[in-house]
Amino acid sequence: MTELLLLGIGLLGQWFGGLALSIWILPGEERRDRHGPFLLPSPEHAGLACILGVGGTACCLFLWSVCGGLFGRFPSLALAGVGFACGGSRLFWQLRNQAALQDQSPSPFKHDRSQRAFCRLCQAVIGFMFASAMTQTLLTPQRYWDERAIFALKAAVLFEDRTVYSPDLANSRFVQGHPRYPLLLPLTEVHVYSLLGRVDDRWSKVVFPLLYLGLVLTTVGVVSRHVTKMWAWLSGVLMATIPVLVPYEYGFLSGQADAPVGCFHGVAILYLWDTLERIASRKDGLERTAIMAGLCGGLAAFTKDEGIAYLMIDGALMAVFSVMAILRSATANKSAAIADDSQSQDHRLTHRFVMATGIFVGTSAALLVPWFLYRRGLPLTTEMNYFGRLSVPVLIDRLPTLAWSAPHIQRRMFMEWREWGLQWWLMLVALIINLDRLRRPAQCLLLLDVVGAVLALCVAGMLAPVALEEHIGGSSHRFLMQIAPVATLFAVGQLAPRRSPTSGSD
Repeated sequence: MTELLLLGIGLLGQWFGGLALSIWILPGEERRDRHGPFLLPSPEHAGLACILGVGGTACCLFLWSVCGGLFGRFPSLALAGVGFACGGSRLFWQLRNQAALQDQSPSPFKHDRSQRAFCRLCQAVIGFMFASAMTQTLLTPQRYWDERAIFALKAAVLFEDRTVYSPDLANSRFVQGHPRYPLLLPLTEVHVYSLLGRVDDRWSKVVFPLLYLGLVLTTVGVVSRHVTKMWAWLSGVLMATIPVLVPYEYGFLSGQADAPVGCFHGVAILYLWDTLERIASRKDGLERTAIMAGLCGGLAAFTKDEGIAYLMIDGALMAVFSVMAILRSATANKSAAIADDSQSQDHRLTHRFVMATGIFVGTSAALLVPWFLYRRGLPLTTEMNYFGRLSVPVLIDRLPTLAWSAPHIQRRMFMEWREWGLQWWLMLVALIINLDRLRRPAQCLLLLDVVGAVLALCVAGMLAPVALEEHIGGSSHRFLMQIAPVATLFAVGQLAPRRSPTSGSD
């Protein structure tokens, strides 16, 4: 009982730490929930508390070990204590301010009980899905090959040796899958083991439903800034009920990395989408949302190597938007008839695009520098080494593989919807129904992110030194899981009615 109590305290402190970080980065996004007996953090901050709590704990433990510290109960409880001190105080002052302002703003549902009932129904569905995911997760220990041979084994070694400089992890003869895989998941499991005082690969899975809940709530919070509250909560339900995330056994119910990558990448692209919407509507705060996008993008790359590909895709897309803004501004400046105020607006728009791109790329790079410096000492054994094999002759020679991989991926996305979900059909229908919205850079970003990811999967099949049917056929559904949240967000962005710029906060 003492072990579970310490685990509960540690995880709650982790959540408070994530809450403090989310409020510090996005201080102006608080909203109050006035529909219950208590004032609560906004869905966005509650969700980010789960995501940043898990990711931030892993990063702090990694830096602690790199600097010479040892894993154990002391550093884990110390992190929890810092989380309680920072997050608890921020939450106290936030709720105090909310209580003071409660009587000054009318409830958004004062004249429409049907909206309130619909949102409550969506919240009940999300709550049921989270409770079900947590229950199913704790029913079994880690039992699949990837979660045991790649992540759980590293976590056990780190717990026993108490340092990332374990000689076993640097030994090429030590039996493990992909020794150069990032350490975010093993470090989160080490945190659980340290709180328990022993290795228990059943309780270590508790962090995965927390990431699931964080993805759903953060989606609701961010989307609610741009669409109606009913559509925001509906987007949360759509995200929560993607079958390939839950209840698919390789999703958030297991200790594998694909669903967590989907969470971190999904939230990163969500904040890039929010950033581009702010640029289009000339709203402030894009610096902070770009920082959040960079943090989550870096956490995706610290979870699995596919996250690096997503960073390259998203960074390239943001760079393209910036170049287009620069060219548009340069073209406008050559027109003698253009007004001075229009020139000033073009310059500001270009500056905002370039600034958002620089912040996103810079934040991700800063987060990942310690990891890339450390991984140089790890052995290279079962990694595919895609970049080392990348060349024009190899791509030309392997072009015939597309005759198998392209139809296979298409079948996985659209024909096997009973197993993986309708999000790809929903995305396609939304694209056809409202083509005009593709004029918005934010929607183009989502569409091109999915297209770029699918193309990257095809290229990976061309470069991998293994049989195509084995490599792509056995992993395409898990790769598509990682971009399923982006497809859902695209559909919501295409179909949901936009809030008027003068509407109040929900």
